[in-house]
Amino acid sequence: MLVYIELLFILLLAAVLYLIFKSDGLVIKSGLRRARVKECWDGKNRRQYPRFMESLEVAYCIVKKRVSGIASGKTVDISEGGAKLLLDEKLPLGTAINLKIALPDSQQQAELIGNVVWTEDASDIEDPTGKRFFYSGIKFSSTKDPSGKDFISFIRSRPPDQES
Repeated sequence: MLVYIELLFILLLAAVLYLIFKSDGLVIKSGLRRARVKECWDGKNRRQYPRFMESLEVAYCIVKKRVSGIASGKTVDISEGGAKLLLDEKLPLGTAINLKIALPDSQQQAELIGNVVWTEDASDIEDPTGKRFFYSGIKFSSTKDPSGKDFISFIRSRPPDQES
């Protein structure tokens, strides 16, 4: 008797799974899932915030380094959430850095804290002395007020036609 109950339970479970997968297949055939994926991957900019081509002077120092001098670089592009920096050193992934970004038409420098989320050789940059350069993707984790408010105002004031 117990074998029949187990067999009945297995058949019932199989029927439920069949119905779930069958309805899931209908959703895929109707294109709803592809539409969601296509919506995420298509388009000019897939990031949370639009990025703008903007070359700004940056001073930075590594957060948890005993002897960390202030180094400098430039932004290649920038957004509310992060920036692509051109640097003369390769920063390891996950490195926390303090940044001071010079805002145009202002005496202020935006003070931000960020983390390196990617890094790569800047092979398109040639230096006559043979010096190597690197691109680093920085994700901002916080801003220091009041300069953080100035930074957000600056980014939000960028005209849409400068979006990259």
